[in-house]
Amino acid sequence: MSDHRTPDAPGMWKAAHGGYGVMFDDDGEPAMLLFGPGAKVRALDSIGPYTRLHPGIPVGSAPVPNLPGLWMDKDGSLYFLSDGRRVWRIRDNHDWMAEELGNDPWELSKHGPYTRYSIQAVEEVPWKPEAGDSAPIHEGTRTVHLPDVRSFGRLERDKWLAVKNLEESAELVEACKQYLKACDPTDPSGIGDQFDDHANCLACYGVNVDGELGDDRDKAKAGWIGHVRDQRRQAMLDELADVLQTVGNLITAFGITDEEVGRAMDDCLERNRRKGRL
Repeated sequence: MSDHRTPDAPGMWKAAHGGYGVMFDDDGEPAMLLFGPGAKVRALDSIGPYTRLHPGIPVGSAPVPNLPGLWMDKDGSLYFLSDGRRVWRIRDNHDWMAEELGNDPWELSKHGPYTRYSIQAVEEVPWKPEAGDSAPIHEGTRTVHLPDVRSFGRLERDKWLAVKNLEESAELVEACKQYLKACDPTDPSGIGDQFDDHANCLACYGVNVDGELGDDRDKAKAGWIGHVRDQRRQAMLDELADVLQTVGNLITAFGITDEEVGRAMDDCLERNRRKGRL
């Protein structure tokens, strides 16, 4: 992620000297609403630099926003509840805004239920191959056979179920990122450092860790990293299963037949064949 002297687009930002907020167009001029003090700032360069933010993963749900943080209603609009119990609508289906609402549970419940999201910094590094990437596109030799998916739960044909697919996919993305970090030899998530911290903590209480492990300390550390990697792989598989389950539920709720799914996959392959990928 990189710092910006001022926000370069509407959206959620963290100001170094102002905290979390939303940048929006205020009568043709850029302005920043700071969630903490509830103040509107126009001199944006006075509270920077800025870090771009976006919704992370779902961390809870409620009939109305009941904890400070970022919330999404059933229609996909975003809200922020401050520590002072002030509620702002910060995005509808199209635009970023800063509309303060009364904290009236009855009025808020009309747009519920709500999902609470974590807030994450946008990773401003290339996450997909660049146009000039010389890596070849390979045609896989494997045909993936998915297990049968039994649909259950809330099977209503509405936007909520569509958004649920987005939520589960976001959780899968995060789980994949954590697994990739665990597989990276440079150990960007500090798994090895965590092992050393635990060992050093035990040593502080008189446990002779090096004496117990001897020359096997490095082996034990490698084993710990492998254990965490296996845990993260299983977490990734769990999130993958959640995605498949939610897709299955959507297929049922929207009355999509197995034959329609088969034809859609055939069409997908044909589109990619025409693009030279097959």
